[in-house]
Parts: sequence; C-alpha cells; structure tokens
Amino acid sequence: MAFVVPKTLKAGSMSLRCLTEHDSPALWDAISASRPLLRRRMRWVDAVQSIDDCSAFIARTQPAPEMTEFAVGVFEGRGRLSGVGALQHPAEDGQVAEFSLWIRVERRRRGKGFAAAKALINHFFRKAGVRRLYARLEPANPEARGLLRKLGFKYEGRLRREKRLNGRWVDQECWGLLRQEWKK
Repeated sequence: MAFVVPKTLKAGSMSLRCLTEHDSPALWDAISASRPLLRRRMRWVDAVQSIDDCSAFIARTQPAPEMTEFAVGVFEGRGRLSGVGALQHPAEDGQVAEFSLWIRVERRRRGKGFAAAKALINHFFRKAGVRRLYARLEPANPEARGLLRKLGFKYEGRLRREKRLNGRWVDQECWGLLRQEWKK
C-alpha cells in the first residue's frame, strides 16, 4: 500500500512537506532541543543518536510503492523545522492508519500542533482515501489528549501495560477518528 503523498500542505503560516536528506541537521536539532520531553512519550528517541540516524529515518519515510510510514516536516516561516507529523502501520489497503505528531518544545502551546494535524488529517481523509485514523497515547499526556479531543478523535479504550518505555511498561489510551466524523 502506498500513501497518497502531498507535495506541500499549508497550515496557516506553516507548510508541511516530506522531509529530505537536506533536513537531517534540522531534524537532529529539533529532536535534541526536545529530547527530555520526547523521551517521556516516545520510545524511538533514545535510538536517535546522530544526524545519520535522522537521515535513516528520512530515507525510510520517502514516497515509495510499499511504504509503511509516511512523515512530513512541519515548517514555519522561513523554513524552520518545528515538528514532524506521521501516519504509520497502514491496514485495510491503506484505509486505516496510526496518526502521530510532535512539535519541538519551544514551539508548543501556540496552536502549531492543531494546525498541522488538521492539515494532515484533512489531506488523508479527503484526498488519500483513508477511512479511519487512530492514535495511541500515554495516559499521563493531557496535552495530547486535549489535542485529539479538539480534532474530533473519540476515546476507544485503554491497553494496559501495552508499551515498554524507558525501562517500564506503560498503559496506552486508544483514540480513533472516522472519515465521516471529520468536520474540520
């Protein structure tokens, strides 16, 4: 299955586009600046130890016939990388996928995540034939929960001790959004 990849999406003053090899240093900078916060929520953070690791991630998310992960950089103004949005684990011929997003620590709480998420979700529901998105979050993440609610996601349940994070097992809340529920 291949995701329908947008060239560029607009989200207010931001643009979302596929990351390129040229973006590796900016991605490294964004992860490094946000590492303590990201580490509390995402298990991949400790594996990112260099710009080369960022380059490998970017290579994995490039448009290809059978891609299983799609990521875009969230860029502000003059092209500063502020975060990354992604769809992963497509199922049902790409009609179902996991949604995730993070914004670098000093750019949070300014509506950036909502605007970026809205643009991505709109594209995938209206242009790419996705019928259901889901998200997983640690229950101790009220900001992500608030964002998902604001976007229209519905709480679907809790997976107890489902994910290993920083040496401990944590629960995951399950959230879902159907295309027919999308009103943004």
